[in-house]
Amino acid sequence: MGGLSMEGTIFSLIPPVITIALIIITKRLFLPLGVGIALGALLYNQWNIFDSAANVFNLMMEVLVEDGKVLIFVILIGILSSLLYLSGGIYAFSEWGVKVAKTRVQAQMATMLLGFFTWFDDAFSCLFRGAVMKSVTDKYQVSHSKLSYLVHSTSAPIALIVPVSALAAFITSIIAGVLTSNGITEYQALEAFLLSIPTNYYTLSTIVLVFIVAYFGINVGQMRRDEKRAIEEGVLFDTSRGKIPGADNSKLPTRKDGKMADLLLPVLTLILVTIIASIWIGSSSTEGTTSAMELLKNTDVILALVYGGLLANIVSLTRLFIKKTPGNDIITSVLSGIKTTLPSVMILFLALVTAGIISSLGIGDYLASLIEGNMAIAWLPVIFFIFAAFISYSIGSTLGTAGLMIPIGAEIVAAIDITFLIPIIGAVLAGTVFGEHSSPLSDTTILASIGSSVHPLDHMITQLPYAILSSISSITGFIVLGFTGNVLIGLVTALITVGIGAYIMKARSDKTMSLQNIEEIAK
Repeated sequence: MGGLSMEGTIFSLIPPVITIALIIITKRLFLPLGVGIALGALLYNQWNIFDSAANVFNLMMEVLVEDGKVLIFVILIGILSSLLYLSGGIYAFSEWGVKVAKTRVQAQMATMLLGFFTWFDDAFSCLFRGAVMKSVTDKYQVSHSKLSYLVHSTSAPIALIVPVSALAAFITSIIAGVLTSNGITEYQALEAFLLSIPTNYYTLSTIVLVFIVAYFGINVGQMRRDEKRAIEEGVLFDTSRGKIPGADNSKLPTRKDGKMADLLLPVLTLILVTIIASIWIGSSSTEGTTSAMELLKNTDVILALVYGGLLANIVSLTRLFIKKTPGNDIITSVLSGIKTTLPSVMILFLALVTAGIISSLGIGDYLASLIEGNMAIAWLPVIFFIFAAFISYSIGSTLGTAGLMIPIGAEIVAAIDITFLIPIIGAVLAGTVFGEHSSPLSDTTILASIGSSVHPLDHMITQLPYAILSSISSITGFIVLGFTGNVLIGLVTALITVGIGAYIMKARSDKTMSLQNIEEIAK
């Protein structure tokens, strides 16, 4: 490629800053992502148009080869959702779900609790729970913005506190490399990861906050407007920003004789095949001892999900054929499933290309260089949280950010005070999840939107106030941790802060609603 004079400098911040600013100004995603890709390529290739075009083309091909599985899986889930709707399985499930979850709050709680059963992959958790629980939450007029928040906030956070999830396995493998390269013998990789869980203040604060928000009905900003519209008008999503993924299902034909089995058999097939395929792929790629962690570290969960998605669709189609469902209805459902997910697939594709361009500019190296220097070690946890959050926000990648920042943190603490290794790992992971939750470039932001049938920008905007509250509580906790050296005191501080913040949010929300009621009465 061309010269790298912009790499690792302050100029590397230009593409993500402009992209994010354009998203905020235009309230659209396609144009800003396109501008970010073009600008990043031009900067990387020193304004050489031909080299930049070749750079973008090559990167697009890399995304299709390396991340094409994700795009295929999204389409497969779109088709499966339409087939499940056609089979009547979703209707049967919603009827059962309404009987079990008898209130609006219980429907939201069930959505979140289901996240503890889909812990093995955060991408799957976002797509699956949104698509399945939407049929239940729609009955209680829960806005799709609220559903996507509930789903997204209990996907990666849960995956990061379960040591045998795919995400945890990847992080553990990163830690293992860091320990070896820095000659750190005080910890084993899995031990270090487990010890870092209590220091991952953002994920723990987020899990606590999302349950508080659902139970007490705390809605602020656009979330309050979306929820008010859903309850009073029955309008569950906003179409003003463009086509909503999965929203066309209501126009599809559906069988009136649908059974719970029409939903459960394909879904169980998806889950079981994914688990079996993950074990098979992991074992075939593992030499020597095949422990659970080694299997997870060496497997390809996304490829396993593709296998699961294919077989789940086959099971659903087979049941439809057995019931002699008209061929036209099946074809209509399949095409609808593809059609409704294509806009989101394009957004996800462009987001991955944008992330690749931004990463090539060395934004992480530049921000890391600002950290390295003379500073009080007590400030390191909060500094690493902030920088990891910004990098994750800019590139939309949890693993990419963790892969960059954990080695940098380990190198610093190995030379200064190794006891800060665990807090640094926790701070980096906390920052990456906050950045991912807040970023329009994050794959899980887009996948949560697809599953919940809401525009990605609406999801990002409505989730942001809650993510910011969890980040503020995390910052408070990391400052306390840094100066006290006590993980528990820092965690308690973070949780108390998020509780106070939720109380203030609730009070402001109630006050705003009261003022609106007074105005309506006055009219």
